[in-house]
Amino acid sequence: MAIDSEILAGFYWYCAIIGTIIFVIKTALPINSGTEISADFTSITDTDSSFGLFTIEGISAFFMCSGWMGWLSYDHLKYGLELSAAIAVISGILGMVFFTWLISIFKKLEHNPKPNLAELVGKTGKAYLKFKPFSSGKIEIELNSKLSVIDAYNNSDKEIEVFDLIKVVKVENDNVYIVKE
Repeated sequence: MAIDSEILAGFYWYCAIIGTIIFVIKTALPINSGTEISADFTSITDTDSSFGLFTIEGISAFFMCSGWMGWLSYDHLKYGLELSAAIAVISGILGMVFFTWLISIFKKLEHNPKPNLAELVGKTGKAYLKFKPFSSGKIEIELNSKLSVIDAYNNSDKEIEVFDLIKVVKVENDNVYIVKE
């Protein structure tokens, strides 16, 4: 069964157009679907923000590149079905890999400085969780002009209830030690 040249050219054309539209929309208008809370509240955590190959952007880059190159090689350069299909698939894979590589380079440019916890010494905040004597928990305190929730250790033999005022007494090895205010 032979494939009609107009059907194949149309298939490439639709892949190219739909892939390009999705790629442009998803790349130009990023939709934040993460769980990070923006505004003036942050949490200090270690996260891996790696960028995967099989994302909506990567897949749309595949269809965009394969559609345009398949259409160009079949309809304009008049290559045969097998050669144009091979060019389309290879171009799609290369486009997807190139886009992922480019995004990973851009991700490396992001600069998230590690906060200087030593500047917390002497500051007051609130207990975010209940602290038993000499135990760990979380506190809510202003750090770098933002309200942050960070891990802390109760440095006294007194129990600290949720929302009690606390004071940071020392920071050692990125560990914050507090007492009840």
